[in-house]
Amino acid sequence: MLRQKPSVDSLAKMFINQLLAPYKFKYDISLELKDNIYWVKLQGEDISFLIGKRGVILYSLQHLLRLYVRRSIDEEVLLILDINGYREDKERKLITQADRAALRVKRTGRKFVFKPMPAALRRVIHKALENSPDVITYSEGKEPNRRVVVALKQKRDE
Repeated sequence: MLRQKPSVDSLAKMFINQLLAPYKFKYDISLELKDNIYWVKLQGEDISFLIGKRGVILYSLQHLLRLYVRRSIDEEVLLILDINGYREDKERKLITQADRAALRVKRTGRKFVFKPMPAALRRVIHKALENSPDVITYSEGKEPNRRVVVALKQKRDE
């Protein structure tokens, strides 16, 4: 008899609940599929410290969660962990910064280089400007100092 694979939803909830069970935190967990990305959202008063400075703990937990789910169902899954809206807020701010950088590049003709950031955040900037008729984005450097560059389309090789 064939066994059915567990769902991403059930695996993510089980992982988070088992991880946080010893601490007796009060939180709600929800999962939403948006653009082929699973958003695992935690809300609660006691759990904000799980974000860490600049999201370091959050990104580490997300990495562990992604590995757990991927190994459990034996397929690649795009998954984002968000705690108390931190990731959504960060993405909104990055999109605003990307738009400002594009305006600055169009106005000055000079490329704009963002500070180094994790791949997930670089992806937000690339996606925000992917349909721009005037600018392109690309990443340069090596981890952990990889950064996004915004440049005029015809002047990328400068």
